[in-house]
Amino acid sequence: MEKKILFVDLDGTLLNDDKEITAENRAAIETATGMGHAIVVTTGRALVSTQKQVERLGLTGPGCYAITSNGALIIDTHSGEIVFKTGVSRDVIRPIFDEAYAFGLHAQTYTADHAVCERAGREMEYYSRTTLLPYLLVEDAAAALTEDPVKLLFIDLDNKQNLENFRAHMEPYTREHGLDMFFSSELYLEFLPHGINKGSGVRFLSQLLHVPLSHTIAAGDAENDITMLEAAGTACVMANAAPGMERYADYVTERDNNHSGIAEIIHRFLL
Repeated sequence: MEKKILFVDLDGTLLNDDKEITAENRAAIETATGMGHAIVVTTGRALVSTQKQVERLGLTGPGCYAITSNGALIIDTHSGEIVFKTGVSRDVIRPIFDEAYAFGLHAQTYTADHAVCERAGREMEYYSRTTLLPYLLVEDAAAALTEDPVKLLFIDLDNKQNLENFRAHMEPYTREHGLDMFFSSELYLEFLPHGINKGSGVRFLSQLLHVPLSHTIAAGDAENDITMLEAAGTACVMANAAPGMERYADYVTERDNNHSGIAEIIHRFLL
């Protein structure tokens, strides 16, 4: 049997709508890893939030990895070693945050173990509660950071079109400063260094683990999963995915994230 890697998104994919892992998904993961396959959590979530999930899954043994922050940080979850990390220049935080505020958006960035914001409100409380990531309220985010953050995140809990308008407004600036923008959910718009995404994480880790891309499977549901789906050998899109995501799929699950769609993928492509 040749080793395969399943790169799996968390929210809307592995986790159900209550942010829990179903017993069937957990059992399928245990069977697959017991056969020597790798399950790599591949998420937009920050490092600390991701670590809590991989610990719940038991994906912390030798050879286990997680791709976090949409590819900006990759960690060996067994040793704790960060094997890849990049970031957004602190020089762009102030101008981008100020433009976001003009659109009425919540703006945040990250330290190694906290989200960082200048204005706390229901968006920050919602994000912190659903990702289990604590936050710091600071006067000036750029000044408070000691290193370039992995990404910037903007939230509108009520109006995705407002985020779409902000993205269109920021295109000239982000193009000039080497940044990419994409949605990780209906609520979240993310800014990362150009070329850094889940797909770059898939390629990096496949090379590191000496597993050909033809032996990789990716599972996702949202726009930030597209590069991962395109990079992997087999692209699986969840039944509950955002409209239009099926065009990137080799396979669309019959079951959604609330009914163990990942177990369906594991049984079809790994076992």
